[in-house]
Amino acid sequence: MLWAGSLGLAVLSGFYYGWRQRSENPPFVITRKAEEPPETKLLRKGRYDEAVKATLESIKDENTEYIKYESVAAIYAGRAVKDPSNREKWLGEASRTDKIVNLAHTDSINFLDAASSTDRLGDLSSQSCPYYEKARKYAQSGITTLNGDCMFVGDERAPTQPIRNDFEKLLSRLQSKIEANCMQKP
Repeated sequence: MLWAGSLGLAVLSGFYYGWRQRSENPPFVITRKAEEPPETKLLRKGRYDEAVKATLESIKDENTEYIKYESVAAIYAGRAVKDPSNREKWLGEASRTDKIVNLAHTDSINFLDAASSTDRLGDLSSQSCPYYEKARKYAQSGITTLNGDCMFVGDERAPTQPIRNDFEKLLSRLQSKIEANCMQKP
């Protein structure tokens, strides 16, 4: 019975000691704050040109970091929303997605992102037709990259049908927008 009491006292003492140490020295995971990228800090201050420059300078290998070009496009799209007097200029800069698509020309998700973002640029623009046409081209190209009924994402096997469904919904939406806004009416 003495050993059970000693064990219980040791457990309670250890728990108390650990609890005190935790409050004095919290674990690293709790105290560490994620360092936000410099472009995010610049965006908060409305310094768009510097944010674009910082993003482009942070690219070490564009073949693996092509996603950063999407960040540049998003910066310009945000600037277009904030600066209505120069909206078309900034939307034009944001629409330079050809480089992104060319760098990842076999990535169907990349095509879907490019098509969706170009579609949204068309929604913001007073001259939406070229954006809708470009988005449709990306979506059609993206569907052709989907070979078979599954694909590998890293080491995992994933079905392609949900992605194909997203492309089809986007193409349907784009077709409706093109018919409503871009067809020549007699």
